[in-house]
Amino acid sequence: VNRFDPLELSRLMRLGGPIVAASLLHLTVNATDIVMSGRYGSSDLAGVALATAIVGPINALLWGTLSGITPIVAQRFGAGAGAASSYIARQGVWIGIALSGVAMVLIANGHRLIGLIAAGNSVDATIVSVGYLQSVMWGLPGFALYSVLRSTSEGLGRTKPAVVAAVVMVVLNAALNYVFIFGRLGAPEMGGVGCGVATAIVNWSAAATMAIVVRWQNFLPPDFFRRKLILDLKQMAEITRVGFPIGLATFVEWGVFALVAICLSRFGEAAVAAHSIATNINGLTFMVPHALGMAAAIRVGHQVGQRDYAGAKTTGDTVLIVTLVFAAAMAVLLLGVREPLAALYTPAPDVQFIATRVFVFVALYQFIDNTQVTALGTLRGYKDTRGPMGLVMVAYWLVALPVALSLGFGWWTGNPMGI
Repeated sequence: VNRFDPLELSRLMRLGGPIVAASLLHLTVNATDIVMSGRYGSSDLAGVALATAIVGPINALLWGTLSGITPIVAQRFGAGAGAASSYIARQGVWIGIALSGVAMVLIANGHRLIGLIAAGNSVDATIVSVGYLQSVMWGLPGFALYSVLRSTSEGLGRTKPAVVAAVVMVVLNAALNYVFIFGRLGAPEMGGVGCGVATAIVNWSAAATMAIVVRWQNFLPPDFFRRKLILDLKQMAEITRVGFPIGLATFVEWGVFALVAICLSRFGEAAVAAHSIATNINGLTFMVPHALGMAAAIRVGHQVGQRDYAGAKTTGDTVLIVTLVFAAAMAVLLLGVREPLAALYTPAPDVQFIATRVFVFVALYQFIDNTQVTALGTLRGYKDTRGPMGLVMVAYWLVALPVALSLGFGWWTGNPMGI
């Protein structure tokens, strides 16, 4: 029997509220890129969307793997060994350096993938995609450092520093987009490529902000900043064992979305742009249950560290019930305001026409997607990540994608069937 506990809900909200805010602000960064590049030109919007479809899965693998730090730190903290967090974080830095190096190589060669499959896009859109990739990859090491610091602080139950970093990201990204896209303050007019330059700078700024806040609040032991980065292969193996299945599962999910966006490029720029808008809207609503799942992972990690398994089950039940209520509210809202939403993103009538119809499927998708992400978050609190990884791979690649392709790229029909 599922048990709803109002007291546990209040604890989840205290943890999850800042995570929701930070996650929504992160999506605002992506939405700003889409809106501002779309205002510059439809080819730039399509180019940014196509490049993001390549960068997104790689970022997801990087972030997901490093987020394995969170349940490890949470369980140590629950067991009264929170002082070990800085040591765990330092080993995470080594993993982040290695992963970001590999990611830079992959993104540097992303133009080969675009050249092979972006046949439906104009030459201008393809040029924007390649320029975006060549610019954004330089921010990946900064993104890795940000991910390590955020995952560590959240494992300790400190979720507010990520909000501070996210606010800096939103403000700085909008300002830099304005400068580099439209060529202001003496900068070259780069169009959609300017979004990539802005994102690279923003990623390093986020890492610096997290480091400053963590050091200033002094909740992470100061030896993180003072001691040398000495390799501990055993600790790195634990982080990888917990985190890599999370990263791979997230990569698989993002990868399917990316593949669909790339395949849709054969139907023209309007189809790519509409899919990008629908994905962004779904991402905005998804961030709330995603954040609740992250909060559940922290709470369950603390409870497992304390050996309070009954409390961990109550946390899982509570977050699931709240998620279903939220999904119902979002579905009604999306159905009611789909036309104004499409108009907010783009003035192009053909893109609006496609997007408003896709929003119907996005509304129904809320119940399925939101439920699975909170369940996954709860399992991560137990450091149970391998089983969910297998389920995600089967759901997306063996069910959702084949159904979508059989329906003529009917992604927003096939995806719910897989999940």
